[in-house]
Order: sequence, then C-alpha cells, then structure tokens
Amino acid sequence: MVCDKSRRSVYGSTMNRWLIRGLRSDEPPEGGDWCELVTMAIQGKWPAPVASSETLKAESGLGILGKPYYFYVLRAEESFACVIFVLDEAEGVVWPEDAKGATPFDSGGWLEIVSTEPPLDATARQAAFRKLDVPLRDWQNAFEQHIQAQYDTVGDYLKGRAPKFDHPPAEAGFAIIKGKPNKPRAWTWEVRVPHELIAGRLTVKTVYMAESDLDDYVDWLPYSPLADSESRWIQKWIIDHAKVPTEDRDVVAAAREAMALEAAHG
Repeated sequence: MVCDKSRRSVYGSTMNRWLIRGLRSDEPPEGGDWCELVTMAIQGKWPAPVASSETLKAESGLGILGKPYYFYVLRAEESFACVIFVLDEAEGVVWPEDAKGATPFDSGGWLEIVSTEPPLDATARQAAFRKLDVPLRDWQNAFEQHIQAQYDTVGDYLKGRAPKFDHPPAEAGFAIIKGKPNKPRAWTWEVRVPHELIAGRLTVKTVYMAESDLDDYVDWLPYSPLADSESRWIQKWIIDHAKVPTEDRDVVAAAREAMALEAAHG
C-alpha cells in the first residue's frame, strides 16, 4: 500500500488548527494603531472587533450573532496586507455546544457575491447558510473530510483551486460555480470565533510582516505604553516568531509558500 503523503499531511495534522487573519490592504500600517493591534494579538488580548458596514449587513442578513472575528483555514488572501497572523487552536480546547461556526465559503460574500447554479434568492441563501454552518466543536473534522473528498492534495486547496466535485454536494440542491465570477473565497473555509471565546483557545503562532514594518514595530515597542518587562518579552517574541518575505515577495505570497511547504513535508 502506497502512503499518500500529501493526504497524510492534512488528515489529523496539527496544521488543521491553523487559522489565518490579516490586516486588510485598506488598513496600511501607519501610526501606532497597527502596532497596538499586533501587540494585543501576541498577548492574546484581542480587542472587540469593529465591523465594517458590509460585515454588519452580512451578519444581519445571515443571523450571525455577537461580535465574531473571522479567520480563514490555512489560506492567506490577496485582501490581506502588511501583517498576517497565523493562529493555532490550543490542544484540548473545548468550545461551547451552541457556538457556531464554520462554513466552506466566505460568509461576507455569501449573500450577494458568491455565484451559484441555480441562482439562489436571499431566503434560499439564508437557509443554505444555516444548513452548512458547522459548530466550532466540529469544524476541524468537517474541514478534513472536505479536503479528503474534494482535493487530490491539500496543496491544491492552499493554492485556491476549486473543489473537484459539486460544492456543496449535489443533494443540497445547488452548486457553487467553480470559476468566474467566483474567486477562491467562494471555496475557502472560514471560521468565525466570537470575541469572548478567543482568549485561551487561540494563540498567535507566527506573524508575517515586511522587513520595514518589522523594524518599525521593534522601534515602536520601547515607546509603547507597555511596562519595560512586557516590552522586552514582546520584542523577543516578535524576533523569534516573525517571518519576513525574501526576494521582494509580499507577505501573502510568503505565508502561502510557507504553509504549502509545511503541508508537503508534513
């Protein structure tokens, strides 16, 4: 029996706990705000998110409650820029029974952007979202099963390629179009974590940032509101864990390449 290493590297892998979040390209790292956000993330003290009008509209239309943070599973998107966080789900983490959720597509685009065949109206999309929304306690198993069924290798998913078969399955009554006008967000897994549930369950594993931004951040630390001991700890952490692109690659490409390499050698 031949061992399929590419499948082994995702099924049951610790990589499956990795969630990706990035500062958006319309939020350039100017001033101290981004430095404060990076610091709080490293400390595990994520502030309550400030949702955009588009996010609030999607949350209202889909019945998403609370103030969740949105993460992609394993994938960095083009809309990320400046800083990308890779978070790891803690070993043995316990999620509340009623905590949702995860979906095999980006929820922000589900109501109006993601194209389906046949087309779905708002009511049908709301119903489909409720049906496909996976509880947080089950998201890793659901993601692994999806990769096993839909991709030859996890690398195909990491590259943003569309699933092989109908997605969702044909019995759902519709399919997500696997090409234009859809983009990879239409088949990238999203995990939503309510703000009050992050502490103790998700920790920052790695931070990707450009060399100039890393220099600016390290220069900012001694002048931050942090106590000297905390500032020194954060500086050591960022030097040990930050990854800087080489050869003029941007942070998105660097994060993607690193995760693809990790999966290939898992």
